[in-house]
Amino acid sequence: MANPGIVHGVLEGIKETTWGGVELSFQVEGADRKGRPITSYVDARMGKDQVESGLHNAYRPYLGKEVFAPALFGNYQKEKGAQAYDQVEISGAPLRLQTAQPVPANRQQATG
Repeated sequence: MANPGIVHGVLEGIKETTWGGVELSFQVEGADRKGRPITSYVDARMGKDQVESGLHNAYRPYLGKEVFAPALFGNYQKEKGAQAYDQVEISGAPLRLQTAQPVPANRQQATG
């Protein structure tokens, strides 16, 4: 079972795979348990059917830029008894998210 979420980071690369899909590589910023900044990487897969529909092309303008990508997070086990590993699959086109702009404390709301 996969859980929906968002990968938020800088799109570092788009690479075709041998099975006809595409792998997107993201550089993500975070913090460790002590609050120190860390950089890590997330590789997210895109299936052959998504590539055939052209979804990978929606990500090309974001190479080297910050992007929000909808994804499914789950585990994959190739065969019974094999070690399972985390897998991230892209589930749609890049999202256009904005951060909320702070409202100054001295700004009063108009009353009607």
